Amino acid sequence: MTSDKLFGEGADAAGVFPLVTRHLSLVTTFVIPPEYAGLAVLASRTHHDPVDVEILPGDVGRRRYLRLHLTGGKTVLGVVYPPEETDSRLRWNAARAHLRERLRVPLLIADDQQGHQLVEDFGRTDLAGLLAERPQERSVWLDRAAAGACAFAEMPDPGINPPFDASFFRRELDLAREAVFDLWLNQPLSDDDRAAHDLWADSLAREISTHPRVVCHRDYHGNNLFPAGAEVGAIDFQDLRSGPDSYDLSSLLWERTTLDWMTGELAQAVVGAFVGRRELDPKAFQARFDRVLLQRAWKVCGTFARAVSQGRGEAYRRYLPAEIRLVGRLLREEVPDASFRRVYDSRLAVLS
Repeated sequence: MTSDKLFGEGADAAGVFPLVTRHLSLVTTFVIPPEYAGLAVLASRTHHDPVDVEILPGDVGRRRYLRLHLTGGKTVLGVVYPPEETDSRLRWNAARAHLRERLRVPLLIADDQQGHQLVEDFGRTDLAGLLAERPQERSVWLDRAAAGACAFAEMPDPGINPPFDASFFRRELDLAREAVFDLWLNQPLSDDDRAAHDLWADSLAREISTHPRVVCHRDYHGNNLFPAGAEVGAIDFQDLRSGPDSYDLSSLLWERTTLDWMTGELAQAVVGAFVGRRELDPKAFQARFDRVLLQRAWKVCGTFARAVSQGRGEAYRRYLPAEIRLVGRLLREEVPDASFRRVYDSRLAVLS
């Protein structure tokens, strides 16, 4: 193995090891659990021998994260990609290289090209946690996060992932229907209700696919954003792609923990700042925002419902009622929403 395969841009050149691999540090092999042996090899070879390790809670994905505590109080994150996530790792690397000159993203310290990485640790407190704990700072940090969304929107599309299109949005809505009704509630829709859902989903997917396009992070919410000095740093950006210009902002303002405290007034101020930076028509953008938010909200209901039903995300159970309530707030009474509105009112309204 050569050093260019092992080390990232933050690696110390003095850490390059000879062709005969040295024995792993006894401390590293003792501290890092044996199921993460590959990460232990990478940490030892790059002289990141931990004195303690935290195995971080998993998300709905299959990647695993470990916080390695080093001497002197320093930390780095170890990332373990299972073989089926190889493409995700390659896309993360490509996206990071594209983003690093435009906004704050983690430094890649080392990558063994076999599913193990060491990356910069942005710390324990993500933006969601900061916003929940410090109400007095919400306006400032949401404005900074909106500036980050502008940075995504104004960059060229690197073409790492195919753009959003109507069929992509439509599939997300169908997966949400299956996850919520079939898996989570165990109450599949009748033929008539299924047809009503599909009529609405077809129309909404086609509608938002025609919106003005920009580069989107794809999951631009508070758990993927971190305070980094006076900036907002972003992680989990491997799925970035071209899509509707309000997509990232809808994720930022009305998803997961923000639903506990977000107000229309605060959201409108952030939208206004975003619109002002990008010199957009406020009324037209708000109309697009609401429709994209509806699609995103139902998609997220499906993601959480599927995770809960499969026992992979019990923490998301608490988010489901608020997400379902958000869908109800955004559904219009008139066509094309009216068909699904009837299904929602009869089956989901009581759950919100």
